Amino acid sequence: MAATASSNTDYFASRPSPRSRPSLAPTSPRTPLLGRSISGQFGSPGGSYLREQEEVLVWELHQRYISVGIAGENRPRGVLRFGYGVNDGRRVGDWRGVDRDAGVGLDEVNEKWGREHELFRADVTDLDLGLVEDVLERAVRTLHVDYLQLDAKPRKVVLAVSSLLPLPVLEVTLKVLFGHYSQPPVVTLMPTPLLACVGAGLRNALVVEIGWEETVMTAIGEYKTVAERRSVRGGKMLVQNTSALLRDTLKSTTNPKTLIPLKFAEDVAQRTAHCPTDPNAPSSPDSSFTITIPSTTDAPVQKVTLPFSSLATPATRTFFPPSTSYNDTNDLPLSTLIFLILLALPSDLRAQCMARIVLTGSSSNIPGLRTRLLRELDQLIRDRGWDHVHSYGSAKSPLPLRLRERIAGEEGKGAPAYRPPAQPAEPPLRTLETPAARSDTTATAIDSAANDFSSPRASIDPATSLAARIDRRLATQSKNDVRGVVRGVETLGAWAGGSLFASLAKSNASIRGVAEITREEWEKKGVDGCDLRGL
Repeated sequence: MAATASSNTDYFASRPSPRSRPSLAPTSPRTPLLGRSISGQFGSPGGSYLREQEEVLVWELHQRYISVGIAGENRPRGVLRFGYGVNDGRRVGDWRGVDRDAGVGLDEVNEKWGREHELFRADVTDLDLGLVEDVLERAVRTLHVDYLQLDAKPRKVVLAVSSLLPLPVLEVTLKVLFGHYSQPPVVTLMPTPLLACVGAGLRNALVVEIGWEETVMTAIGEYKTVAERRSVRGGKMLVQNTSALLRDTLKSTTNPKTLIPLKFAEDVAQRTAHCPTDPNAPSSPDSSFTITIPSTTDAPVQKVTLPFSSLATPATRTFFPPSTSYNDTNDLPLSTLIFLILLALPSDLRAQCMARIVLTGSSSNIPGLRTRLLRELDQLIRDRGWDHVHSYGSAKSPLPLRLRERIAGEEGKGAPAYRPPAQPAEPPLRTLETPAARSDTTATAIDSAANDFSSPRASIDPATSLAARIDRRLATQSKNDVRGVVRGVETLGAWAGGSLFASLAKSNASIRGVAEITREEWEKKGVDGCDLRGL
């Protein structure tokens, strides 16, 4: 029976069909196959996501260094200083350090002193643009490879340059950036004073940028340059005065032929330079300070000992020179130049800029410089006031406007000319009122005018009068709106301002730079076809 049962069993019927596979549990999760469209649930991200992930590179070009980073970050990823790796990559026939024409071992009064530590100069007459292009191209390639470590994807570029940058240098810089293997589609140019204003979170400010070769004072109103003044008193003059101080001290002690290199003089200026906040304060006895000066030859090192207070002489001589009768713009102190640029502004913008003085630049962190600059500016405003005329001669004080117009009309009719009185009145004392006191005075004047029955506004209800409400709103200042006082404001710097600007422009297409140059325009017209009026 067992054999019969086994012989009647259908073997092929018990086997599974080769077309039907056993259902096995999946080893990994799978997307369910639904009959309806799932593009709304599982679709790819849209264009807004790609726009947010787009990276913008922020470059800052300076005479002494170049920095780069990604927009949205608080500091650059890489900073490369020119000239401090002069011995790197030397080849046969490179006599730097031996040849005196290379700038090593020269006196600070020589024009070639420290020239190897700067990429370009304001005077491009004898500038080798081919060498500038090669050095800049190597710096850009080094920063891309060693610091950014990005792929060759095209990325937009925001380039922060100093105002009134020489056009040949700007052309070489754009040529290097557009010729790089990343091939940026757009390069946005922004001046560093404007970016320093953005980095301080302000719309109106007076930016004092103490750079390497010059100091630029720029008045900015609603993110536009309104007025500008320049002076050659900058970081280079400070280093030259520091080198002259050390050389004169050595001349009076041991070796009169010792030459101070720029690298060492700049290091001494960065470490020891300071500015006394009150020059009229009595000097207190201070301790001596010893500086070891290295030698460029095989001679032994030398030491110079001088009082610490004498190290404030280079900064004082550079930024606050004594006034003379034949002052030029480059001979004036920085506080006087700031006063002159404030005097040239309209009254409403002047009240805002004098309360928002932004001090930036490579040489702006000298101890005591900011305090003395603001203190002397405040004293200068109290002494002179906002009067364009420095001296009225025998009149001693200005005449009222109506009296001057009447005198001019009578003189035209043949009347005798005006004669000033023998003992003129004393000029009124000009003081700086606080914003709270000035707003209270203005509000009181408005209330008295509204309550006066002889005034034209007396017939109008002040509660419903639009003019009265506007006057009250203008007279009452907000707590954050500080005007009419001398005040300094901190800034994060030009690069941080460029990073903030690039991140905002990336999310809002209506925010545009001062000058935007596309790759197509550059290949067709070059720098001649670019609109650079805002720089």
